[in-house]
Amino acid sequence: MLLTSSGVSTARFTRCLHAELRNVRTTRGIRWTLGITVSLWVVVGAGVAAINLLLDPGSVSIAGALLGVGSAVTVFVPILAILIVAADWQSRDVMTTFTLEPRRHIVFFAKAMTVLIVCLALVIFAAVFVVVLAVSLALATGSGVGWNTDTSTVALLLGGTAVGMISGLAYAAATQRVVIAIVFSLIQGFALDPLLMLVPHGAGSWFRLAAISEFVSGSGQLTPAISAGVLWLVVPLTTGFVRHQRADVQ
Repeated sequence: MLLTSSGVSTARFTRCLHAELRNVRTTRGIRWTLGITVSLWVVVGAGVAAINLLLDPGSVSIAGALLGVGSAVTVFVPILAILIVAADWQSRDVMTTFTLEPRRHIVFFAKAMTVLIVCLALVIFAAVFVVVLAVSLALATGSGVGWNTDTSTVALLLGGTAVGMISGLAYAAATQRVVIAIVFSLIQGFALDPLLMLVPHGAGSWFRLAAISEFVSGSGQLTPAISAGVLWLVVPLTTGFVRHQRADVQ
């Protein structure tokens, strides 16, 4: 009986995951965000690689291009996660989803898995794109390729991506409104985090979301990362999960 129940739950989750992945391809806002993200990566990656080549004509730096692309990742990954989680709440299409799958926790985890799959696919694309770009630019200019990517660069890209997608998932689940979640994410990243750096004696670092990715890359400390993670990730994610189970579709 337990095995049968587990098999049914797995089938429900798989069906729901396929539906969420299909929504990524068919939802206009998500498609536009994906297109803008990839286009920005092309522009930023090419620009950073070209600047590094001007500064050091002998080689094209992969690490520099990867860090440039990583800066775009931290901006657009949360927005993409927000659209995946909350777009159907905004349009009320989630009513159809809940009719077909009344077990809301399955829908929530399917959305979370969709965010993970899409964001990881983008990061893999970014890494491959940076290598291809660097090699192509080196061949075009007769320069060498600077294979100077270290673990801290990779950790910063992966850490920024993980924080971005989890924060986007958390804000979207907690607010269930695309615009509110995106505005809050942008304010948190571009205004609140920089302002917290001005707090005397480094107390603001305990509340900066960037403290998590800084710790992952080796430039930060564990305790502020845990504090920021609880405040900006665990609390809104828990709130969002509870709201997802109980909220009425408005």
